[in-house]
Amino acid sequence: MSLPTPDDGGGVRVATGIPGLDRMLGGGLRKGRPYLVTGGTGSGKTLLGLTFLLEGLRLGEEVLLVAVDEPPGEIMENVQAFGWDLSAVKTLDANPGTRAFKRQAAVQEIRTMTDLKSMRDLTQESKRPADTEDIAIQGIQLKLRQQMSGARFTRVVIDSMTSIRRFAVKSSTDPQAERTEIQSLLRFLSESDVTALVTATPNDPGLLTPEEILTRGEILLTRKWIGDRSLRQVKVVRMRGCAHDPERRPFVIGPAGFVVG
Repeated sequence: MSLPTPDDGGGVRVATGIPGLDRMLGGGLRKGRPYLVTGGTGSGKTLLGLTFLLEGLRLGEEVLLVAVDEPPGEIMENVQAFGWDLSAVKTLDANPGTRAFKRQAAVQEIRTMTDLKSMRDLTQESKRPADTEDIAIQGIQLKLRQQMSGARFTRVVIDSMTSIRRFAVKSSTDPQAERTEIQSLLRFLSESDVTALVTATPNDPGLLTPEEILTRGEILLTRKWIGDRSLRQVKVVRMRGCAHDPERRPFVIGPAGFVVG
C-alpha cells in the first residue's frame, strides 16, 4: 500500500501517484504527516492533490477531500478531459460559494455541514437549491472529528487553507483565535495518522503561517508564460527528516495527468 523508504532507517513512504515527484521526494511522502502544496492560481495544486487521492483509491485506501475553493460539481467537470473518475472520493463540501464562514455555537456549526459523501452524491445534490447557512473553521474540524471516528482515512487533501484563513479573518475580530483554530485543525490531522496535503497560495516573505510551521514539508508549483507556451515547474522546498531533490523540475498536465519530467 505504501513504499518502504530506502534511505532513512526504515521509515514508511506513501506514493503520490506521480512517479517523478516520488523520486524527488526520495521515495514518496512520509506516512502519517501533513504537507503543504503552494503555488499561484492555475499552477496545478488541486490536480496534484486529486492525483494523490486517486492513487489512494487505486490502492484500496479510504481518501477524503475537503473542498473549499471549488464545489464538487466543478471539480468533476474540470478533470473530465483527463478521464479521471472522482465519484468514489469522500468529500466534505465546505465551498464558500454558497456559504459564508462565521463564528457560531459549535453545535450549530457542525449541523450546517453535510456528512461526508462521495463526489458522485455531492454532484447530484448540487442540482438542488443551495444551502445558505454558515460554517466556520471550528465546524470543519468538528465535522472531520465526527466523521473520521467511524472511517479509517489514510489520505486527506484540504483545498485550500488560504481560503479557510481568508474567511476566518473576515469572520473574526480576533486574528490570534483564528490562527489557533487553524493550528488545532492541522494538529488534529497530524495526530490522526493520515497523510495530508494542504494547498495554499504563497505567503508574503518573512511572514510564517500556521500551515508553514506545522506541516512537515513543502512542494512549490510555479507557472510562467514564455510567449504562448506555458512552463510549469515543481520544487521540493523543504522535507523534514529525509533527503530530497532540491532542484526545480518541469512538469506537464495533460491526457496522462500530472507528469514530472
